[in-house]
Amino acid sequence: MRESFTLDQIRRLSLIVVSIGLVIGVTGAVRTGSIILSLGASVFVLARYTQQKVKRNIELLLPIMICIMLFVLALSLPNAR
Repeated sequence: MRESFTLDQIRRLSLIVVSIGLVIGVTGAVRTGSIILSLGASVFVLARYTQQKVKRNIELLLPIMICIMLFVLALSLPNAR
């Protein structure tokens, strides 16, 4: 049995999680959808960053900060259902 997932499998799984988050957010559960979307997007960014040959910090920090801000915004929504 395999020990771990490959980076391509992690990227595909995170894209599936992002699309599930979008569907959940559109159907009405905005807080849950945006939390799932931010977590899936951050995993996708990390997997993509580890595959790059030339690593620049801004290519990691900017998308991760956007995901963190989306997560914080989702938690601070007053009456999201």
